[in-house]
Amino acid sequence: MCPTLQHPTAHAPDHAEIRDASPPPAAPAALAIDAIPFGPDATVAGELDIAFSTHKSVVVRAQVVFVGETPAMEVSLVVPRAHCRDGQPLLSALKDAALAAIDRNTHAWESAGLTPRRLSIQVNQRWYALYGFAG
Repeated sequence: MCPTLQHPTAHAPDHAEIRDASPPPAAPAALAIDAIPFGPDATVAGELDIAFSTHKSVVVRAQVVFVGETPAMEVSLVVPRAHCRDGQPLLSALKDAALAAIDRNTHAWESAGLTPRRLSIQVNQRWYALYGFAG
């Protein structure tokens, strides 16, 4: 017999909870994806900065740029080969991989007090914003 999960009872937050609550993390918001060159097959049309690849995945280098003078943070976008065509990741797969990288790295920049501005990928030696952050 498995136990029944119950949701905690809701309560109205008191003033201390509201005052002491940390601000919500910066949420990504899609930017101008059409600026990234892509082909008719929905793959990136150009040379991506690929860190390495295996028979199961392609790892694309990306960077998170922060507000202020903080240096950019390199992140890896891991794309399964099943979401590639002729070795090139589909744009939708890059977006999914970017969201996963944001999830993996949010704690690191929040604990350092950094505010992300955008996550970018390099195509044909030019940086393109894949995601921007609100706020």
